[in-house]
Amino acid sequence: MVKEVDKVLRVGEELAEYITALSYDDLPSDVVHQVKRVILDCLGTIYMGVRKEEAAGVAKLLEGLGEGECTVIGAGSKSSVLWAAWANAAYSQVHDCNDGHRKAAAYGGSSHPGRVAVPTALTMGEDLSSSGKDVIAAIVAGYDVATKLRGMKERPPSGAYCTAAIASKLLGLDVDQTRFAMGISGYHSPKVFPSTRGLDTNFLANGYQAKVGIEAALMARQGLNGPKLGDDNRLSTRFKTRGLGEEFEVMNVYIKPWPTCRMTHGAVEAILELKQEAEITPENVEKVTVSQLTHGMYIADDKVGTDSYYKSCQFNLPYIAACAIADGDVTEAQFTKERIADPGIHELAEKIKVVADEGLDSIYPEECRPTTVEVKTKDGKTYTKRVDYPKGEPRRPLTDDELYEKFVKWSGPSLSPEKAERIREALFRLEEFDDVSEFMGLL
Repeated sequence: MVKEVDKVLRVGEELAEYITALSYDDLPSDVVHQVKRVILDCLGTIYMGVRKEEAAGVAKLLEGLGEGECTVIGAGSKSSVLWAAWANAAYSQVHDCNDGHRKAAAYGGSSHPGRVAVPTALTMGEDLSSSGKDVIAAIVAGYDVATKLRGMKERPPSGAYCTAAIASKLLGLDVDQTRFAMGISGYHSPKVFPSTRGLDTNFLANGYQAKVGIEAALMARQGLNGPKLGDDNRLSTRFKTRGLGEEFEVMNVYIKPWPTCRMTHGAVEAILELKQEAEITPENVEKVTVSQLTHGMYIADDKVGTDSYYKSCQFNLPYIAACAIADGDVTEAQFTKERIADPGIHELAEKIKVVADEGLDSIYPEECRPTTVEVKTKDGKTYTKRVDYPKGEPRRPLTDDELYEKFVKWSGPSLSPEKAERIREALFRLEEFDDVSEFMGLL
């Protein structure tokens, strides 16, 4: 073997062996059930993303590329496997409401594995006529790759490694091909610069994470090679001695109740609970103080106004908190042009201050994601609420019924109640499908 190739193949050997060897029969029943839950959650984000006016260019682009064999979920069209995966992953990120992994985000892994893992597995599975069992196993492997590969000084392209791993598994690549596929994908993954919080760079880059992983696996199958995996082995958990093959990371993700950055969820939950407990309205609020992790102060970095882009508002806690106070909820409706253009909501946001509290930092990310909200009203009263584990964390998961209610709400006018129920019923017996294309036909 060529010396340089041998060096590449020595890196990530345990991980590649795990990916290729994992089968559906290795998975505990609760892991299988959780995979179905994250698929349902991701489908809801895609249906909601398809409706967003600012994402209309995705459909227009696909029209010019011609027909294909793979489903563009919620769009009523088909495209090639590469572009369908790109579109499905892009749509899933439009509203920043994907599942997430707290520790991976803090230690330099993939913050939101589902937004690329699920679209890649479903689209590739449809293209290859893979079984439901194979798709489930591929998703488990993908979540592990996305969240176990970590690095702080140089954050590894874990999302691209994830999609390459999923595509490699469904293609049946061997250990060496899988490593090369991940290396190729990581090398060519989108470099997001300078920021992902404005305009469309966020969801477009997400689409490319799926596309590049599939392309890399196809290249590796033809004998092309690539660079070694890049991560910090002091932080990564891609080793058998650190839970590889025993602790499945899909069990450690949270599922968002609201379509905003996760760092805002503790404050949203606290405000909504305080509104139920006390008479808190936009008219009687004097001041709101949100004590936040120093790590999470980016959610107050940029001020937004009546002409701001919806992406900026989804990452702005004063705006989001003002919506929670005024509207009693945070949904896609709070990020329409009309709602953002309302000067009243921004006047209320001026009363909301976000401050760093170093005292909260000691228990993040190992324990929880704490937030404290203090509301002072004009009649001199003060109300305080602390949230350590925002709803949706593994310790406080959405129930299956709550998750389905969220799916129906987020899929909205895209699905009739009858179709939504058919999708749920089919999804929760996904392992029975010999060809996942049958399930994709429902979408």
